[in-house]
Amino acid sequence: MKDTDSGELFKNYRQQYDLLMESCRHISSTEDKNSIRQAFEEVRTTLLENRDERNEEAILHSISVARIVAEEMEMDTTGILSALLLDISYDKPEVIDSLKNQYGKKVVDILINLKRIADLRMDKVSINSENFIQLLLTMAVDVRVILIRLADRLNLMRIIDKLPNESQQQISIETSNLYSPLAHRLGLYRIKTELEELAMQHAYPEVFTGISRKIEDSRDEQNSYFKKFIRPIDKELAGHGLDYELKFRIKSIPSIWNKMKKQHIEFEQVYDYFAIRIILKSPFDSEKDDCWKAYSLITNIYPPNPSRLRDWISAPKPNGYESLHTTVQGPLGRSVEVQIRTKRMDEAAEKGRAAHWKYKEGPANQAETADQWLASIRSMLENYSPGQDEMSAGTKMELFSDYVFAFTPTGDLKKLKAGATVLDFAFDIHTDVGQKCSGAKVNNNYVPLKHILHTGDQVEIITTKSQKPNKDWLTYVTTSKAISKIKRCLKEAEYSQADRGKGMLQRKISQLKMNYSDEIANKLVNVYKAASTLDLFHGIAEGKYDLIKIKEFLLPVAKADESKLPDKPFTKDILVPAKKEHPVKALVIINEDTPLDDVKLARCCQPVLGDEIFGFVTVAEGIKIHRTSCTNALDMHLRYSYRIVKARWAEKTEISAYVTTITITGDDQLGMLNQISDTLTHELKANIRSINLSSANGKFEGNISINVDGKSHLDLIIARLSKLKGIKKVIREK
Repeated sequence: MKDTDSGELFKNYRQQYDLLMESCRHISSTEDKNSIRQAFEEVRTTLLENRDERNEEAILHSISVARIVAEEMEMDTTGILSALLLDISYDKPEVIDSLKNQYGKKVVDILINLKRIADLRMDKVSINSENFIQLLLTMAVDVRVILIRLADRLNLMRIIDKLPNESQQQISIETSNLYSPLAHRLGLYRIKTELEELAMQHAYPEVFTGISRKIEDSRDEQNSYFKKFIRPIDKELAGHGLDYELKFRIKSIPSIWNKMKKQHIEFEQVYDYFAIRIILKSPFDSEKDDCWKAYSLITNIYPPNPSRLRDWISAPKPNGYESLHTTVQGPLGRSVEVQIRTKRMDEAAEKGRAAHWKYKEGPANQAETADQWLASIRSMLENYSPGQDEMSAGTKMELFSDYVFAFTPTGDLKKLKAGATVLDFAFDIHTDVGQKCSGAKVNNNYVPLKHILHTGDQVEIITTKSQKPNKDWLTYVTTSKAISKIKRCLKEAEYSQADRGKGMLQRKISQLKMNYSDEIANKLVNVYKAASTLDLFHGIAEGKYDLIKIKEFLLPVAKADESKLPDKPFTKDILVPAKKEHPVKALVIINEDTPLDDVKLARCCQPVLGDEIFGFVTVAEGIKIHRTSCTNALDMHLRYSYRIVKARWAEKTEISAYVTTITITGDDQLGMLNQISDTLTHELKANIRSINLSSANGKFEGNISINVDGKSHLDLIIARLSKLKGIKKVIREK
């Protein structure tokens, strides 16, 4: 290396060091400043041991990220040190031990977490901003990890022009979808806006340039309007002794573009793309009073739109944002947004929570207050509800450690219960994938079905056509979704096999010149000591029960005393509560082998609370609840008696709407439909779902679908409608 090169390099690094220390002016401790200087030298020395262009860029990158967290986030020494050491390789134990001794365990933990997040293949990830934040919270032991990750992305966007074009677009879209919402959540509005603008500039350059040019072309006009707008405000505020600063701000290009897309308008139709900000230089004790005083003075000049008033002074946003926003009608009838805040509030609005802690207490308590600040950031991120500006009191913090986040090969993020396995992951993708799962590759390593997943894992499910679920699988999974699906698969397989076994038995009985009946099936249940007819049929299909000797068992049946047959076929009891229409989920089932969410009301007979009912176990749709008077009931009992389960309504029921249909006939007279409708909705409180009536020769007939609370309600409806003049007949549809 030439001496001139070394000299230039040293000069450059010296400049970078001076800039970094200038950014750390809020760090008052000499010891902390020495630690930052030591880390700077560590980075420079380590990365220059094998000098090449990539290492030099890494040094500049680390310094730039450290400057962002210091100056733009005002982070503490721990955060600044972690950002500086970001690009040092610390895979070896001796390096980790050395860093711990020099900078402490907190810094090392942050670095390890940052590396874990950096190792995620985010270039392939399909993820929304909320899941992204949850993923970061799950992986980050310290909230500084999230802030440094955001600073890292901001620096990348500032130098994005150095990257290939195809990379620029992908990184920009990812930034817009993930990192900009993260900055917004943190209240880092200046960073949010910069990320949005840089992202749009490189993802949609033509749109960005077009709007930017139009803003520039109208700048003189806007400046003129601004002066005209603020002239009376300036006079009023000064006349009432308020110390203030006025700012004229053009809204961000992404914000303008979003409004154009949302309202389907052109740029020329966007009239409120600038805002006036009034920053009061008020002492802390009089902040609120001064803001409202300024609001009163301004709205005395220009009429406000009451629906656009936003009071984030009395009730700040969860991220700490404080300001009064209103929209007034300015000169020429144009709507103008006015923001009123104090200097402290303005700084906090630009730097988010980062600016809050330093106002709390004196330097002596700065470390403790900074820790409280970090805890408040994490709490705010975890408790935030999208679309809400206030956190409800007593909101319970979601424990993100109770979940793991893993990725599919295409980058889809799956959020699963902690302890979830490969098999849980497979069923979360799709039931068919789960049923055929024979193993997986996790981070390119082959693993078995019961392998436990960890946050950040890349999971590729391996399927085999011949694979089928078995009972052991229930011990491999932890999520209720997988357990329910496996039980359903096993139950469907059991009933499918039972159907095959019943067919085999019927054919064997036919060969013996006998007719199949439930009596014969029940006899064979006793002969083979089966648990039920279902068990009998299933056992026959599985080869458990030998049909070769069936002849000697069946011959006595013809002469057997009917009283010796079992009193009743195999049954199970279930409780059916009155529940909302569909699906019927809250069922109490005595036999716990039947999933609680596999019960539905049959559409053919539409049972309602109070009807005599029974359950029928279907092959693929769980248990269907039928009325005993259902037109299909006889066929089900004769052909599939082993699938019949006894059911009754739960004693304690939550009265709700059941769907049923009534058939009605009568004289076709003027106002009849209105009379029926009014009687149902107003007098009988029955919601009408549909009406299908037809008339001919002075008569009408048809069906009305309604919601009822139960059978007694339905009986009342039929009785009342039958008394209407002109009604001939009202019956419940079978």
